[in-house]
Amino acid sequence: MQKFNLKELIEYNDNKFNPKVLVNEPEYRMVLLNLRKGQSVPEHSNQAVVTVYALVGHITFYEGSESCELRAGEVVRIDAGLPHHLEAHVDSALYVLAAGKTKASEQPPKEPELDLREVPRPLRHPLVFKKLDALAIGESFVLVNDHDPIPLNRQIESMRTGQTTWEYLHRGPDIFRIRVKRIAPSHGAEAPVSAQAQNVVSEIR
Repeated sequence: MQKFNLKELIEYNDNKFNPKVLVNEPEYRMVLLNLRKGQSVPEHSNQAVVTVYALVGHITFYEGSESCELRAGEVVRIDAGLPHHLEAHVDSALYVLAAGKTKASEQPPKEPELDLREVPRPLRHPLVFKKLDALAIGESFVLVNDHDPIPLNRQIESMRTGQTTWEYLHRGPDIFRIRVKRIAPSHGAEAPVSAQAQNVVSEIR
């Protein structure tokens, strides 16, 4: 049995929308999505049926060319595979549930993995940034490491602000698996991360 007090878990990030993954199973996913006024979630789709319940706030929800207003106490359902996005008009919190099997032909391909455990430390950050910068919006990869790479997360936040999400799939103690996903385009010419510069930056911890 698992119990969550959703209102106590509401936590905003002034820089980007803040998804809190509560349950992440193959056929069942629960997320608390927190958005400051003016923040938005780019268009994406899900291979399962999605239910979105507004806990607080006011958002506009778009499914393709259609839209609806969603306020506290209201819920919307999205069929599997349909593209959708949303934007918040005030500080808002949404309970998102994705549940149900998908057809075998609709199963998304296995996410690529980037295992840093055998990579020399000076090369790790440049390798991650190279992989990240090659992603299209909506694409992701799973980062594997034997330590929690908090300095790497901070560097991504600093150098690619608002472009990615960082989601722990498994959090230690012996192995860390983190989904890094691109959610927004680059802002133009991005600063590269060189192996030489990495010697100055904190290494993955």
